[in-house]
Amino acid sequence: MSYECNALPLAQYTVTKCEAEGEPISNLQLQKIMYFLQSVYCRSTHGKLLFPEEFEAWPYGPVLPNVYEQFSNYGGRLIHEKFDNPVILSIGIKTFIDEGIEVLRKKSPWDLVRTSHAPGSPWDQIWKGGIGFKETIPNNLIVQEAMTGLR
Repeated sequence: MSYECNALPLAQYTVTKCEAEGEPISNLQLQKIMYFLQSVYCRSTHGKLLFPEEFEAWPYGPVLPNVYEQFSNYGGRLIHEKFDNPVILSIGIKTFIDEGIEVLRKKSPWDLVRTSHAPGSPWDQIWKGGIGFKETIPNNLIVQEAMTGLR
């Protein structure tokens, strides 16, 4: 299966875009943006994934561990970093991602957390009241949700 990019360079692109446009985001916002970009891309492409990495179930929703580690030193603060050419995207995908970032960064991270925590969501299926802490959320659950339009 081919993917448009890998998660970490896409996260760096997202952080760079937000910082450059004067709308920096937190690590929590970044995680939710990544999750919803994956989900919406999957829905719009009839089941293809944007990136291959899988999320884990953490208390505040789905988390990409390598992305979390890259930006964890910011804690809950806004990320003020810029990366040089973090990811190469085709024009159509770049437009899709840019629009997604611009919409999602304006939403409250807590609204995004609530959405990712919806009953029956991939996160909810793995989290199971905390029993599934740091368990992998298989990409096939994200595909399944995207294709059935649960959200």
